[in-house]
Amino acid sequence: MNDFRQKFPFLVQLEACHFVGLYKKLYQIRLHFPDYPTTNNHRVSVFCGNVPITLEPEVSSIKDVDEFVQKLIDSLDSGREGRPTSKPCSTGEPSTILTNLALELLSIQRQYGCEVAFDKHIMHVEFSNFDGRRNHSLTLNRTGAELFKVAQHTLPELAVSELFKRQTTLQRHVQVFLDLLDQLEEFYNNLNTIDDLCYVVLPATIDTKTVYRIFKYDRKVFLKVSLHPLQPAAIDVGFFGPTKQVAKLREIYDERQDDWDADCNVYTNLLRIFNVIAFPMRPAANHEESQQLGSELGEDSCGICMNYQDGYDRVPVISCDNEQCNLIFHIHCLKEWFATQRESKKIFTISIGNCPYCTHKISSSFDEMLVLLS
Repeated sequence: MNDFRQKFPFLVQLEACHFVGLYKKLYQIRLHFPDYPTTNNHRVSVFCGNVPITLEPEVSSIKDVDEFVQKLIDSLDSGREGRPTSKPCSTGEPSTILTNLALELLSIQRQYGCEVAFDKHIMHVEFSNFDGRRNHSLTLNRTGAELFKVAQHTLPELAVSELFKRQTTLQRHVQVFLDLLDQLEEFYNNLNTIDDLCYVVLPATIDTKTVYRIFKYDRKVFLKVSLHPLQPAAIDVGFFGPTKQVAKLREIYDERQDDWDADCNVYTNLLRIFNVIAFPMRPAANHEESQQLGSELGEDSCGICMNYQDGYDRVPVISCDNEQCNLIFHIHCLKEWFATQRESKKIFTISIGNCPYCTHKISSSFDEMLVLLS
């Protein structure tokens, strides 16, 4: 039967010996061959649009299934199909629903160039590998006869509206999903540019749902850029690093926000605001390789636990204000270090202690930084 499906790729197999297909986007074909590979006891329905049509006698008399289907499509190609019949062959409402859904899935697959996977009774459907959008997928669960509801998707949650969550038809779900992807093009372009041209340290695993990036400004300072998926102008910038450097960068950013050029992308605007040629880039092409390289050199490893990533996949982002000290620490590691030191203290949300190596004062709001990193 695999050879049969390969020979007629427009057909979708619903059950054993039960096929449906949309031929040339015009003819709906429903085939049932219980005695495959012969046509004994077969049931066949062909529709032109919603109008049922009859088959030529010479087609109906063929005993071999492959030859039967080939003769059928040859007949449709030549325009020799019979006149409309008064009533189509019916296999019952449940079968009709599955057939209609299968035809709709086939139409969607051809229209949008995507891959479609579904279970035997079409209760769960997954669309993936859309043309030009290979990282995105949409999973639907059937809630009624021909109604579906979103089960999983690859969009940022901030971009998902109530309209997207409603139960509706397959075609409508896919259309709303792709319309949202069109609206998110600028959002994804901005993030992709940062991924390509910056030393991104978080998130540890980049996916299509994440709306922020944390990347290096220099050896000790990191920027966190958060974007609203549907509002390109809604951009939030946070800073991690030594107190004096962070204060200076925040002042520069606040003073020059009005110079933001809506015609330029986020990366270019940040370069202009901070008056730099480029931000640091990854030393290696592969993310895992660069992490391993950083750990081997000891450059980016935490000065307390000596690891690059902690148990939460976070990287070291805290350093002391001593310009001569090059060490950097995980938030949790430094917080635990402060807890062991008698001279450490906390004023409101600010924790104050000494660097484990140079004994220079370090002040940080651990809880606020953990929120920024989340």
